[in-house]
Amino acid sequence: MSRETWKKVFSTIPDRELVELVDYWSIQVKGFRQINQENIKHARAMVIAEALKPRNLKMIKAYYSINDDDTDEPADKGDEITLDALIELYEEGKELHLILGGIYASEEEKFEKLALEFEEALLEKYEVDELSSLVDRQEKKEEEVAPVKVDSHSPSITEWEKKWNKSEDKNKDLRAKIGEWEKKYSQLKQQSKEEKQSALTEKLKLQQELGTERAQHRETVENNKKTAEENEALKEEVAKLKGEISHLNAMLLHQQQEVAATTTARADEKPPIITDQKEIFLVGDPKNKLTENSAKHTFHVLELKDVPDALDSDLLEKCDEVWMMTYLVPPQMRRKIKRTVQKNIKEFNDFPTMKRYIEKG
Repeated sequence: MSRETWKKVFSTIPDRELVELVDYWSIQVKGFRQINQENIKHARAMVIAEALKPRNLKMIKAYYSINDDDTDEPADKGDEITLDALIELYEEGKELHLILGGIYASEEEKFEKLALEFEEALLEKYEVDELSSLVDRQEKKEEEVAPVKVDSHSPSITEWEKKWNKSEDKNKDLRAKIGEWEKKYSQLKQQSKEEKQSALTEKLKLQQELGTERAQHRETVENNKKTAEENEALKEEVAKLKGEISHLNAMLLHQQQEVAATTTARADEKPPIITDQKEIFLVGDPKNKLTENSAKHTFHVLELKDVPDALDSDLLEKCDEVWMMTYLVPPQMRRKIKRTVQKNIKEFNDFPTMKRYIEKG
């Protein structure tokens, strides 16, 4: 609960009882050696300010929790505390600060709501603006009904002694519990210290392991980078060699065709040799041995990089047909081949289609 809530609770404590509680709670107020009936009105604001400090407020909450027997009684019987029950407690003489302190000390939202309803009901019923006004009203009422002389053996004194003894017993229980709490606090403090030390040791260990892992990672990255550079260099070398081989194959084919043409021209009396195999220039390499072992076709695979030279030298005009693997040849290059070459041109979208065409004959 907020400081303002407890400040409101403290405002309902009569001066006479606040003096006793200051002594019981061991609250020290600067500028006052002792708080008594003579100086309480002057020191009241400073007493409440001191009581609101965290170290004192924690103990005061415990005090109200232990002294909350009447308020807790309905809950012990399995019933909910009601607004009517709280009003009845107050009208039977239960001090207002004990009722409110017991409810707020529970720190439960439903009880806080009930306490606010209880406060509003009292303000409305007794037609006052502040809860502290109820304390003045009660003190005046007690002064009006107080007898001039009280018999020490009267029932009121006996009842007061019973309440006092009961309060003393509760105070002993409270002191014992505070002692237990202080002991547990010391144990938890020591445990926390040990856990922090353990966590620090573990953190240092993890930092060392992390440093080792980072060093290994950097070494691996450097090795991978070096390997990647070597692979790229090898790829470039392989591509260069493939290009040279394709170029040499094209030149060799060109020379073979020139030799064959010269031989045919000189053999006037010999009938021309008729072969069933067609000379095919295949633009785009499907990487399949079928282009080497076909019975009806002789394939000359032309790499894409050699196409411009082949077009400039009319090499493609010296074959029977030009086949293109469309999935390997860019559209712009296909269009240029179609515009330039006068031979029969066939296009295949995939290798299985070309294979079926070859097998079909």
